[in-house]
Amino acid sequence: MDPAIDGFSLWTADSDGSHQRRLTQDQANFSDWAPDGDRIAFDFIDDAGVHIATIEPDGRNRKALTTAPGVQECPKWSPDGKSIVYDAFPFGQPTFSVSIWIMLADGSSPKQLTRNALDVEPVFSPDGTRIAFGRITGDSPEGQLEAIYVINSDGTGLHQVVSPRPGLEHPDWSPDGRSITFNIEPENTKAPDYGSILSVHPDGNRLRVIQPRTPDLKFFKAVWSPDGRKLLSGCVDTEARIDRICIVSPGGRITAVVSGPPGVNFPSWGSDD
Repeated sequence: MDPAIDGFSLWTADSDGSHQRRLTQDQANFSDWAPDGDRIAFDFIDDAGVHIATIEPDGRNRKALTTAPGVQECPKWSPDGKSIVYDAFPFGQPTFSVSIWIMLADGSSPKQLTRNALDVEPVFSPDGTRIAFGRITGDSPEGQLEAIYVINSDGTGLHQVVSPRPGLEHPDWSPDGRSITFNIEPENTKAPDYGSILSVHPDGNRLRVIQPRTPDLKFFKAVWSPDGRKLLSGCVDTEARIDRICIVSPGGRITAVVSGPPGVNFPSWGSDD
């Protein structure tokens, strides 16, 4: 978090938190490493809205992939590195909706996969054939309701995996394909399992908490390591009152590797970690 730009900028670090390096001077969010580690996708803000770009890990050769007026955000690479999935909405549409889109990795051939809903934060399955995403469905006394849906990468086979629940956010797919993880918003203390990481089988069975909040830490936006053994997660340190990025072995060791203030967010793993 950089107060000078009133937002987050893009940084890299070794997996132990050392050798931190800033890559962007403007606002950048929702980073995701290409499978080969050569580029990082992220979204940024300009006068036309929010757009998606890629950049090399040393900060060179930044390239904007989307330019349409509106919001294109939350990019995720396909496992083969040939495509990027994201959510988007144009400015000026008669009825507000957010849709899931897919494009080639150079920004060409965009294709809309969902319509007439509020669909956010898509992520590919490890074999690239399916996409999981959140669908915002309304509000409740415990907070915003969000469900998890899965759709085939060609736009067919849309179905619900997790029914709407308060505070649900940030789905991710485990590298072995056996589970979809998500967290419950840490600030939403009325929501069941707030600040915890949950897991569900892609068919909707075996929903469970795999990392509960602790007395000192609440978790958000957890993403799997490429080997599937651990998670990189935002973690709210309630004692220090700052956000950190932690490596989490579900149900086991928790190690803080990057710390605020004034804040950190939107972690992703490089291909070698």
